[in-house]
Amino acid sequence: MVKLILPIELTAEIEPHLPSDTKFVRVDSDGNFDGDASDAEIYLNGFKLKPTTLHKVLAAAPGIRWQQTPSAGVNHILTPIFLEHDIILTNGAGVHAIPISEFVLSLILYHAKQLRQLQAAHDQRTWRKSWLVLPELANSTVLILGTGNIGQAIAARIKPFGARVWGGRRRPEPLQNFDKIVGTNEWHALLPEVDYIIVATPLTPETKALIDETVLRSLPSHAYLINVGRGAVVDESALTKALTEGW
Repeated sequence: MVKLILPIELTAEIEPHLPSDTKFVRVDSDGNFDGDASDAEIYLNGFKLKPTTLHKVLAAAPGIRWQQTPSAGVNHILTPIFLEHDIILTNGAGVHAIPISEFVLSLILYHAKQLRQLQAAHDQRTWRKSWLVLPELANSTVLILGTGNIGQAIAARIKPFGARVWGGRRRPEPLQNFDKIVGTNEWHALLPEVDYIIVATPLTPETKALIDETVLRSLPSHAYLINVGRGAVVDESALTKALTEGW
């Protein structure tokens, strides 16, 4: 029988799905155990796993052979110390596609339908006739960078609104709900026509600071950026500059 290491914050949700005779030990977000982990073979880590916590777990349980993370991204786990171990690493890719795609759609509608201004007007009991004619998603252009499970789920929810949906990926190939898919760097030429750019790429050496000043300056001034990937995919200093200077 194998022994598991479970994150304290998720144990209550995981335990009911385990066989009744399963052995496990819990670990908190700082790497402190509530029992002996030396013979554990499987590690289910929690969200926001810190490298220091990961390294404590690896030191306390040298027999770990499989680690499962609930996140889709694994860049925070692939530390030099982790890579020294012979561990199978699996992730939660795909399970977040629906909630994240719905979140993206809500942000687009929030922007297009000026929900913040409408809520403020509601609270102030005011109204402007200009709100009768608000931007529509029909005939707008949406560029999705990263057309994996999340990117495809986003496209499936935006396409019925009548938007043009374009995609950018390393190896372009036709996908359902996309009108056009281009390869690496080819999407730069599309930026002047984009109303919404959605970043759903993993963080890799190639995608770090992918959305830089050149990309931001190429977008129309009304364009809306939504990043559901790692923060480092966007050059924060360039984004701050764009917002501060108003372009």
